[in-house]
Amino acid sequence: MAAQPSFSERRVVITGVGAVTPVGNDMPTTWRNLLDGESGVDRIKRFDPDQWGVRTPIAAEVKDWDPEPLLPDAKALRHMDLNTQYGMVAGLEALADSGLQITDDNQHRVGIIFGSGGGGMELVTRWQDTLVNRGARRVSPFAMPNLIADAASGHLSIATGATGPNYSPTSACATGANAVADGVLHIKAGRADALLVGGSEAIILPLFHICFERMGVLATPAEPLTASCAPYDLHRNGFVPGEGAAAMMIEDLEHARERGAPIYAEVIGGGSANDAHDIAQPESHGRGLMVSVQQAMQESGIDPERVGYVSTHGTATKLGDQVEVTALRRLFGGHSNDLALSSIKPATGHMMGASGALEVIVAAMVLKEGIAPPTLNYETPDPELDIDVIPNQARELSTEAALSFSVGLGGHNAAVLLKRIDE
Repeated sequence: MAAQPSFSERRVVITGVGAVTPVGNDMPTTWRNLLDGESGVDRIKRFDPDQWGVRTPIAAEVKDWDPEPLLPDAKALRHMDLNTQYGMVAGLEALADSGLQITDDNQHRVGIIFGSGGGGMELVTRWQDTLVNRGARRVSPFAMPNLIADAASGHLSIATGATGPNYSPTSACATGANAVADGVLHIKAGRADALLVGGSEAIILPLFHICFERMGVLATPAEPLTASCAPYDLHRNGFVPGEGAAAMMIEDLEHARERGAPIYAEVIGGGSANDAHDIAQPESHGRGLMVSVQQAMQESGIDPERVGYVSTHGTATKLGDQVEVTALRRLFGGHSNDLALSSIKPATGHMMGASGALEVIVAAMVLKEGIAPPTLNYETPDPELDIDVIPNQARELSTEAALSFSVGLGGHNAAVLLKRIDE
């Protein structure tokens, strides 16, 4: 067996991307609609909001969903939660986009790290209802393996034949970004040559919507409904729930070059930290967020002034947006005046465990394409958030490096740092 490069010598690149989102059921459509300023926010159609007494009856739902042509195993599909369906489609798209062929010879060197904040919540509610109303004997023996949080990572392994490292991280809204950062560590450590990483979520359900309402974090419906979520705006008042999945194929650079793979960007750093402060609210100075970004910067070894774009968490909550800008100001000092940032959540809604992965892809696409999506609904700047928010229209932007970070319930924070790679 040939000697593996040392940890510090291995470089990791993104060679394939995939997505299922409220603005597109694949990555090319999603990217085009993000740049065009399209929004997936509308009145909830998944359930009747009036029946459940919902006061904020809006969400960003995946549209025109038909997985059968994309997931031909009809038996497996019949038992899958929507969360897993989204993850499967996004993951298989990323694999196809990368052009990687998984065979008996390399399957042990290809892994899957694919997370979810909640897992199969639709199946949990469905089988609980079955148990209460129809009895124990009516609960399917296929329920348990399909409702757990790692169902998507398991099904992706079966579908692709990848037998390398495989698990499902769960860190609320930081899940997708943590999956990417974890995957990079596995490749740098020589445990795999390629990993399918990302996250998925499908919790547009009455209980979870009402839980968010009770927390007071949902945006007040505006007119039009697409204007409801307004990150960094003076009048911001909350997020809109979303759903979907995002996935990337990440690879050792030399492995990718040997097979002539397409390269979107290099992943040069990752970080993860907790606020150790509150189960729901971020620490007001962004303590955990700052640590996670600092870890990513230290791992990368690049000068902070080479970072020109930030794909932010940007939920449009009063405290959350304030924490992000405070952290960026403290981390980058005077260079924060030169950072351009955008949040895609007014378009996609808050996709929870999938959001961080999609936002990493956005950062990679900005580096590759030289254009950044806008932050929709940014009309009235908040004087306390004095930073360059890309408002309402896409902006041409050329930068060497880009940052993406996520903040989750439980105090979880994750950061991923990317660099343009010129071939």
